[in-house]
Amino acid sequence: MPNKPETLQSLSDRISEIQDEAKKNKVQLTPEIQAYIREHLEAVQQKLANREPVYDEDLEFIKEARSWIKRAVFVKKLELQYDERLETLKHYGFLSESGKAKKGDVPPPSIEKAMGTFKPEELEIASHFQKPMLLLVPETSFAAKIKALDAHKQGMQGNDTYVYKIYTDSDSGSDKITGWRVVIVDGAQEMEIYEGDDLGARVGRRIENRKKARKPGEKGMDRHRYVLLMMEGIKIGNPIDLTAYTLLDDDPALSDSSVPNAGFLPGRRKVSFGEGNPEHVSVCARFRSSVGGDVLLT
Repeated sequence: MPNKPETLQSLSDRISEIQDEAKKNKVQLTPEIQAYIREHLEAVQQKLANREPVYDEDLEFIKEARSWIKRAVFVKKLELQYDERLETLKHYGFLSESGKAKKGDVPPPSIEKAMGTFKPEELEIASHFQKPMLLLVPETSFAAKIKALDAHKQGMQGNDTYVYKIYTDSDSGSDKITGWRVVIVDGAQEMEIYEGDDLGARVGRRIENRKKARKPGEKGMDRHRYVLLMMEGIKIGNPIDLTAYTLLDDDPALSDSSVPNAGFLPGRRKVSFGEGNPEHVSVCARFRSSVGGDVLLT
């Protein structure tokens, strides 16, 4: 069906709204985006001047421009988390007191390099998380991360982390930082139930269903992402998963007979990396989505 703006002025007003939205959010329209808008605007204006019908697809560029601005605003919010992430890495000893890489370690990526690892579709997925959090994950063994976590206890964390055998059996890497992976995770303290998730189903079936429901580019959680996220919570005195726990559905320890999971045990004042039976039903088990991490920055 044709979609006919009443006047050339009404179309111009819609473009002005886009420009005002960008200005309000302090987003600079790139030359590419400006050229894209100008090219499509001129085509529509010519149609209107010629009294030709204007269709929905002719105005699709307005929707695309708004989507670009929305994504740019989201990226700016993530970039504001960067310095805080560096402070956490310094607090747990991954960086020196001055915030620099330690001898023999690969330094963390700049915010430009970090954000450059994400695809547009990954940013779109992450923008719908309950609490999108940017994480810089050092490429080390899991044991090295647990050692760092337990060496800097504070607040509710009074005891060493419980680590079940499946994690030590499948661990790899070194104490030194050989690179960095940049991810965006859902950092809500307690996760809401995903649409379509059945708490009455066995855990193994829930994981199968969740993997089928994921969008292209969407991932779950593994031990490395989770421990960095837990560090963020403990550092501010608010550990994640105090009442529920997270299924590590993207962890290499996941198998037909074992489901890795993690959470905080307030009664025991410790972080727990445990395992469950895929045949069991658990109303406390939750999922956390994440994106990114495919690129190793060295």
